[in-house]
Amino acid sequence: MTEGPHEIAIRIAKMEHARTLNEADTRHKIIDEILHGVLGWPVNQTLHESFISPGFADYRLKRSNGDDLIFIEAKKEGIYFNIPHNFNSDQPFQYITIQTLLTDTNIRTAIEQVRTYCMEEGCNFAGITNGHEWILFKTFETGKNWRNLKALTIKSNRYFSEKFTEAVNILSYSAIKEGSLKSALGGMVRKNREIFYPKDKIASYDHEVSSNGYARELRPLANKYFGTIDVSEPEFMESCYVSQRDYETAFTNFRLLIKDSLTPYLEERGIQQAEDNGKGGIFGNRIAKSLKEKKQGEVIVLFGGKGAGKSTFLRKLLYHNPPQYLSKYSRVAIADLLNTPEDEKQIFDKIWGQVISNLDVDEILKSDREKLLELFSDKFDLAKKQTLCGLNETSEAYNLELNKMIRNWLDDKKYVAKKLVGYWKIKHKGCVIAIDNTDQLPHSLQDFCFTTAQEIADQLGCLVIISMREERFHASRIHGTLDAYQNSGFHISSPVAQAVFEKRINYVQSMLERDDFCDEFFGEKEKEHKIDVFKKLFRIFQNEFRQGNNSPLNDFLSACAHGNIRLALELFRDFLKSGYTSVDEMVSSKTIWKLKIHQVLKPLMIPYRFFYEESQSSIPNLFQIRSKSNGSHFTGMRILHKLSDGIDPSNPFYVSISEFKDYFSENFNMIEDLEKNLDIFLKLDLVESNNRLDFYCDAVDSIKITTYGLYIFNILSSFFTYIELISTDCGIFNEAKAHEMVSLSNEDFRLFTARKRLERVRTRISKAEAFISYLEKEEEQELEYFGAHLPKFTQKIRESFDIEKEEVLRSAQRPRNRT
Repeated sequence: MTEGPHEIAIRIAKMEHARTLNEADTRHKIIDEILHGVLGWPVNQTLHESFISPGFADYRLKRSNGDDLIFIEAKKEGIYFNIPHNFNSDQPFQYITIQTLLTDTNIRTAIEQVRTYCMEEGCNFAGITNGHEWILFKTFETGKNWRNLKALTIKSNRYFSEKFTEAVNILSYSAIKEGSLKSALGGMVRKNREIFYPKDKIASYDHEVSSNGYARELRPLANKYFGTIDVSEPEFMESCYVSQRDYETAFTNFRLLIKDSLTPYLEERGIQQAEDNGKGGIFGNRIAKSLKEKKQGEVIVLFGGKGAGKSTFLRKLLYHNPPQYLSKYSRVAIADLLNTPEDEKQIFDKIWGQVISNLDVDEILKSDREKLLELFSDKFDLAKKQTLCGLNETSEAYNLELNKMIRNWLDDKKYVAKKLVGYWKIKHKGCVIAIDNTDQLPHSLQDFCFTTAQEIADQLGCLVIISMREERFHASRIHGTLDAYQNSGFHISSPVAQAVFEKRINYVQSMLERDDFCDEFFGEKEKEHKIDVFKKLFRIFQNEFRQGNNSPLNDFLSACAHGNIRLALELFRDFLKSGYTSVDEMVSSKTIWKLKIHQVLKPLMIPYRFFYEESQSSIPNLFQIRSKSNGSHFTGMRILHKLSDGIDPSNPFYVSISEFKDYFSENFNMIEDLEKNLDIFLKLDLVESNNRLDFYCDAVDSIKITTYGLYIFNILSSFFTYIELISTDCGIFNEAKAHEMVSLSNEDFRLFTARKRLERVRTRISKAEAFISYLEKEEEQELEYFGAHLPKFTQKIRESFDIEKEEVLRSAQRPRNRT
């Protein structure tokens, strides 16, 4: 069987020997295999031993029109290329300045030789190899000293197997023809800078932090009262559900919030804003109208953002506290697809199964045969005329055949559901079917759910409601179907996070006054002490979420949620249980404890970790370099600055993606870095697209900043704790600074295990100082290179740090009670 390119690359990578091959064998057994077998250089376009005074070029790759693409100088494998070791030495490739590489005699000889050929023939790109190490470089660039350019240095043939796609995209014949080397070896000073990641060198980076001493009791309490409201607990629902009417009354003129509201994109497509007045608003009225007019086969879509409370809204409206007409004249069935496998048959079976189960509240399907025959009277009457005709009703044959038919009828889910709908119709009740939690499924299966909803409406002749995340609407195929129905799409906004927490904290406080509740949650051991601690703790939280109280905890959760109440509640649950939440210290205060920002950020950003890792946090690293070839620490800040500059915070405007691309292309040539930042920002809700897509793609037309984006840009980005946490997650362009960050991080962890709090805080301050100094130099260089007119960011970070570090030190010096 013929080897494929990747298979050849894997075989070559495994060829470890004593480097005894001469130059001819090195070329034949290794270099030719890589160039022709792996990278697809055509033999007829690759000249060997081409004479160019004063010697012969080993490999000369040409276009079909005869133009040179690249020269390669080959040496025998016994000639070693000593590539300098540095922070990234364990990587199969890196970018190194040609000037540095020329310090090795063998490399210098080979580079100068092949560059002579290139200068003679006017070729811009060259490379050298001994069959194991490869160095590719640009031979000249106008206005630049060629020695200061970066060379792509491949330290092992493992690169071709482990980074096969990348290698082909840069070094294959087709890629080189299309200009890949120009992109990979671009002459811009700020392109292809080597990036060093401190976290890769910190052995304890994945260390987990234990929960606090009260987590065992806090965990069930947090899960129950700071999670999804259980519709089976009417007292909890009544006390803690926040309707539109509740929070608009409570928070009018309180503060400028960017409301989670209907986007122009959805509004233009006929979707209405469903204001919740406690009885479902126009959405509830729409359901009642359908029941009154006995409309057949209608589908209504309820849109809302992720975590906006669509499920709770539906259950409260349909089950817990329905409007009078709905309560009197309807029978409701909710098919909940949460945690359903991503398979059409299983989804289909679950929807129809739950519809039948919810409609069969009188348990007819569990009753005797006579009741079932009454329900299935149409099929039974027909069977008596056909299949059962001639059989004695008391005979065994008659009863066996009838039982078999009943089993078949029961297995026909659509038929059973239709008969149950008819059963309720006789009782003057219209059926309302809701399909919930479809937004966890892929687009194709969400479309399948919508098709199933239409089928249920058509088959059963009833009203069907399907909930859907608004950001899924754009990619869905339901646009045309919605257009066919008048007023068939509704949007629900999420409640204000502060109102949600205020109600739930008040409810927990009331529960802590009840003996039965305390007996259940605390048991007998240290019961009185723990009850006292929890009362004080939730009194502190009550104060934090009180209207008009300036609280970093409330500010962070309200901003971070941006309509996603599920996320805000999840973060608060983590805050309650985190080992960074010093419960004893908080409750031992003689006055009501007031949380500081540095006491809030760690439990929220890294509740169970020692070091921050962006991929495991809901809070992004705003200073991360996202494009490996041409990125900046300040791209994220520049995006948010452009979106926030001169806006009304309560009504931000949309900015077109084309405007962003033009700005970042003209000023920085960083389109890839822009797009990667936008993808993260959309996923984490720092920005919002006009069509509510929650990832970056060509379909995103325009974006605006969210409350969360404003909070991170204006406030969080300059906080000491945030800067210190993200510093080790950031890629860094300066190797010496990366080593310093590693050293300080290791010292931080050592002091943590030694429980030396004050010394540790001083080390963390030093780490933040080192990172800020590095950012200041990076910004200074960028302003010099790209233009002094650009916005500056590090001055605010420095000013905030100089003030905050004193407060952090004072806090660390205070005596501390430990949980």
